[in-house]
Amino acid sequence: MLSHPNPSRGLVGPLLDDDNNNSLRARMSPRTAPAVDRWVDEQLFEEDLRAVLLMMRPNRRERLQGWSEYRTGGRNFRATISWDPEQIDAGSTALATTDVPPHADRFTVPNLVDVLESILIGSIQSDSELSPQEECEAYRAVLQALDKRVGEFQACYA
Repeated sequence: MLSHPNPSRGLVGPLLDDDNNNSLRARMSPRTAPAVDRWVDEQLFEEDLRAVLLMMRPNRRERLQGWSEYRTGGRNFRATISWDPEQIDAGSTALATTDVPPHADRFTVPNLVDVLESILIGSIQSDSELSPQEECEAYRAVLQALDKRVGEFQACYA
């Protein structure tokens, strides 16, 4: 429930009261002000609901254009990858480059190497002032940690 600055006046109070006795609230019937307050509460609730739905379903324009989505997340993050299926060759996940990994067509997200590259490369904070060599070492450290996790995942099934 929303809290009002002055619960006895509701939301309509600040909007309708003025300093003289001839305020709009004074001219309303006793049942009108609560009805207006209820309507305002409903409008605020609907606005909050729309905001929550937009957070849950980002990239509205792309969805309306028929783009596909893949959503995932961890304990403290959420990620949404969207792509235009018309731009992906029918049944092909060939990368723009020539280094197509084995089993590329088995992934839900097409061109996964390109997607991961776009997330990783350039993700260093701009104020870190790393040399290009240090930046590449940081990227490789992330990839090594990921490789370790894949190894741990594989060990669970060995």
